[in-house]
Amino acid sequence: MRHARKAQSRSMPRILLIALLVALISVGSVVSVVANTADITVRDGEDTYTFSMIGKNPAEILARAETEGMPPVSEIDTYDFDETGGLLTVQRAVRVSAEADGSSVMLVVPEGTVLEDALASGGIALGARDAVEPARDTVLTADTMAVVTRSNRVFLEADGKRRMLDLLGGTVAEALESAGVTLGDQDTVTPTEDTPLTNGMRIRVARYIDVTITADGETAAHSIPAGNYGDALENAGMTLGEQDEILVETADGMKAVESDEHVADGAVIRVVRVRSEEATVTEALDYETVYEYSDEMYEDESEVKTAGVAGEREVTYKITYADGEERSREVLSEKILQEAQNEVVVAGTKERPSTGVSGGAAAGTFVDASGETVSYQYSLYGSCTAYYAEPGAVTSIGATPQVGYVAVDPNRIPYGSLLYIAAADGSWVYGYCYAMDTGGAAMAGDIVADLYYDTLEDCTAFGRRNMNVYVIRAGW
Repeated sequence: MRHARKAQSRSMPRILLIALLVALISVGSVVSVVANTADITVRDGEDTYTFSMIGKNPAEILARAETEGMPPVSEIDTYDFDETGGLLTVQRAVRVSAEADGSSVMLVVPEGTVLEDALASGGIALGARDAVEPARDTVLTADTMAVVTRSNRVFLEADGKRRMLDLLGGTVAEALESAGVTLGDQDTVTPTEDTPLTNGMRIRVARYIDVTITADGETAAHSIPAGNYGDALENAGMTLGEQDEILVETADGMKAVESDEHVADGAVIRVVRVRSEEATVTEALDYETVYEYSDEMYEDESEVKTAGVAGEREVTYKITYADGEERSREVLSEKILQEAQNEVVVAGTKERPSTGVSGGAAAGTFVDASGETVSYQYSLYGSCTAYYAEPGAVTSIGATPQVGYVAVDPNRIPYGSLLYIAAADGSWVYGYCYAMDTGGAAMAGDIVADLYYDTLEDCTAFGRRNMNVYVIRAGW
């Protein structure tokens, strides 16, 4: 029995040791599990899901969030995971099917993107006058189909007038209808009526007209398609020399016109052949009159103190003939053969009174090309010119040059002023525009405004013309 008790006493420590090891292993496992558990927050728009889980695998986090009620993440959605902070942010995306410029494009953008920004991200930039359905400021919350209709600025030349039109889509026929231009049976339009409008398109209407032309001693009637006098003469088989002139009969007599001016039906035209030649002649050289002044004589009294003697000179002239008759002569060179002797005249110095007058512009109204009556603050009338700029250029206030911006003297017309510019007889309409640049010639007082066009061809067509400049609103 004693031996048995000894054996029992020796086995007890072993049992305690085993129990202690089991306890330590269990505690270690619990500590390990606790150490691998993370607090996770998933943010989906305005919704937030918070939970604890083992590990930080984003795919497992998203799966767990879906069990917490979050809508499934689609193939176009994205997420950002901050592993340190345990924050996973879901960015939902939407599809935009856009139709513009004759083609379709599919875009994927973050939910909440404004439609205009979404289109821009796909290379579809909206102009200020373009239309889009739905509205360009629509906030995208679901897949959307967008249709863009471009606003086209076109230039129409018809019946001697040039107009600028802004139209949404449409064809040449619709542009003619908008401008109130009707084609006759023989009239032509370029491009054709069914041609879709494009931004910057130039539309020209040619009328068949009856004109009477006198040239080289002969007069004949012609029925021709013509937009201007140059075309009319060319279609009648006539060639203009560099110096030749074109006259047209008016109620006030014959009037000189330029070849690029509009010709009206029934016009009576005369071509004046102009030529020049040089001639050298000897002629008297006038003496100069030198004045001495006396306060004893009135300013309308004088007397010759020393008589003058004429000299002689040899002069080479450029003589200009119009239809064979001398019109003018210009001195090209001269050589003095004998000096003239001055005549001395004594004149009185009593003064005579002088007067002066002044004038200005006032507010009023005008009728624009659409027939609308518009009020203006003041107006200016005078010579206007045209200019264009290379890509990348900016105006003096930092704006990009474009049709509808003009250069002025800001002391007369403040920057940002809304203007309307047109010829007094309506033969040329630049239309509504803004003062956005400084014109050197305007600052010098030589012109009222310098009108921007996209091409040198347009600037040349405009040339230099007297125009009415109505200031509808002065300044910004």
